[in-house]
Amino acid sequence: MNKIDTLLPEIDLVPAIIIVGVLGLVFQLFGTWVLMLVVGFIGALLVRNSKNAFLAGFIGVALAWSILFAYLIATAQALQVADLFIGLLGLSGLGGVVIAISIIIGALLGGFGGLFGRSLVETLDSLLDDTKETNQEETDELPIENESE
Repeated sequence: MNKIDTLLPEIDLVPAIIIVGVLGLVFQLFGTWVLMLVVGFIGALLVRNSKNAFLAGFIGVALAWSILFAYLIATAQALQVADLFIGLLGLSGLGGVVIAISIIIGALLGGFGGLFGRSLVETLDSLLDDTKETNQEETDELPIENESE
């Protein structure tokens, strides 16, 4: 059986960030923030180490949410709504902090989704290798019968 890493091509970090960012924008249209874990997981399939998987998910989702919030600030008074929510805590004029915290939370979701995805792929690949080696050892140990007898 093939390894999972052989199913998709390996790409560099910057293209992976761009792909994760675009997928983050698309998945955010569904309105479920938990999908950012899935976006990070998809980014982990495109890179081959844990550090790049975390960075692709973190930066890609941060980029996607920053674009989304910039659009909402420009068109839908998102900053005023954030000011309203932070005002409930007795802090006024700090709506940008609410948006920054939201972007950081989304970025962490993407980053940890990428880290989880990379760890899962490496674990499954090692299990597949162990199974393949075990099957090979079993076939090597079979006795060969002598046909001349």
